[in-house]
Amino acid sequence: MKISFKEIEILVSQLYGFDEPKVFLEQYETDGKAVSFFLQKAYQDLFQRKVIDLGCGTGVLTFAAALLDAKFALGVDIDMSALKIALKNKDFLARLGFILQVDFLCSDVKNLYLKRRFDVCIMNPPFGIQRKGADRAFLKKAFEISDVVWCFLSQNSEPFVRKFSEENEFRVSASFKTKIQLRRKFSFHKKNIEFLPVDIYRIERK
Repeated sequence: MKISFKEIEILVSQLYGFDEPKVFLEQYETDGKAVSFFLQKAYQDLFQRKVIDLGCGTGVLTFAAALLDAKFALGVDIDMSALKIALKNKDFLARLGFILQVDFLCSDVKNLYLKRRFDVCIMNPPFGIQRKGADRAFLKKAFEISDVVWCFLSQNSEPFVRKFSEENEFRVSASFKTKIQLRRKFSFHKKNIEFLPVDIYRIERK
């Protein structure tokens, strides 16, 4: 079933979000517009490829890749309650006629062991705001299991991303700037809706 970027934007905006987001895991939904922008940049790497989404949460990027005709998409998250919502979202999409090649696995990325490799890793990982170095753990695992990585990271993170990639025999081949819409979830949020500037990176094995 062919589907446009705009239709994917609308669909993922209708998915169930976190019931009780955990601040220490930096759990936020990735909004439809940001997802659509991400897909338009990553499309050539995702179409008919085996894709893994690290820190998938409720499955927004996982489903977006599958809707874009990824051959298979696996979402990985440490939080079983988030994955239960992801399965609920899978049922929701199935009722709309989207039978997707998607599966989910509960695991800490640091302890993740897979028997097969993936063509592409996608992720909107913790930025390391609540747990210093959290972003490094996700990038390190992405480099272990795939040759191409597409990810959201905090604004102005490019010097770190380039250096860390080079240290692991990868290189940044493209970067883009966008904003993620954050709805008020935690007590320290001062506005009902904020827009967080972020960077998107394509990183490939040398």
